[in-house]
Amino acid sequence: MTQRKDGTSNSIGRRYFLKSIFGLGAVLNDKLEADAKSGDDVCCLWADLHTGFVGFPTGLRVPEALGGSVMKLIAAAAVLEEGLLDPNHKVSCPGHITIDGETINCQFAHGPVDLTMAIAVSCNYYFAHAAKLIPTSLYLQFAKKLGMDTPFCKYLSGKFPNESSDPSYTFVLGLNEAMQPSGLQLLRMAALIAKNGQTPYLHSADDLEPGQPFLATMQNATWHRLQQGMEMAVKHGTAKKLDPENEMKIAAKTGTSKRGLKFQSCIIGFFPYDEPRHAFFVGAPNGTSQESAVPQAHKFLFSTTWP
Repeated sequence: MTQRKDGTSNSIGRRYFLKSIFGLGAVLNDKLEADAKSGDDVCCLWADLHTGFVGFPTGLRVPEALGGSVMKLIAAAAVLEEGLLDPNHKVSCPGHITIDGETINCQFAHGPVDLTMAIAVSCNYYFAHAAKLIPTSLYLQFAKKLGMDTPFCKYLSGKFPNESSDPSYTFVLGLNEAMQPSGLQLLRMAALIAKNGQTPYLHSADDLEPGQPFLATMQNATWHRLQQGMEMAVKHGTAKKLDPENEMKIAAKTGTSKRGLKFQSCIIGFFPYDEPRHAFFVGAPNGTSQESAVPQAHKFLFSTTWP
């Protein structure tokens, strides 16, 4: 569980926050209560990108874990900003790649994909090749730029290495245990991508003192490509079951990582993609993103009235 710097827990009054801050009414209260009691907590975090208010219901964990394929967004930013490859160049994905004697599989053979589609379908083959062009130090530099080493408001950040000799693909593919961002940090990254690196001061309801917004400076073309990849992920990629009718105009990125012998997953995103107003993070402790994080996020987003 993410802790505040003063050692207190991260929970805030559920009903106070839901009714007073967002005016959302009942947001999956029964579902969240059941998950919390079962010990199999699904963590739903959300942010209003106009006011900066952030919500996370009482009793639910704010996980610190491997970000899985969500971390590919950082690699994509590095590639674009540094001009390491032509984002329109297509690489033909055969469905797997072997690195250091370990075979890493894609969900299926994606065939020819450019950077945008590689984000959308979360192509391990494409990003493993891109990692060859990204020194680990450069990847960590962009991870810092997107807040992976920075506390969220009064809440501590997850694990982050100051330096590492590990190959960059372990970070690019979200496999390296030295980097385990909190759900709040991943929520902030979604907000930064949604708003071209400029968001209001993001804070919870119990933190009413003014603070400085977190800013990330990159080219507009870089932000647009990341946004486009996340939009395509919902329309045609790994998150296509999140908003199948494109009702809410959601842009998102999924991530799955190992949890012992099983999997855990998460999804970050924002909506509507043509004029972002809200960002979200959903973390599921059991199951892949297809099995768990995406359907849980669908339930959360579509059971809520968003202002």
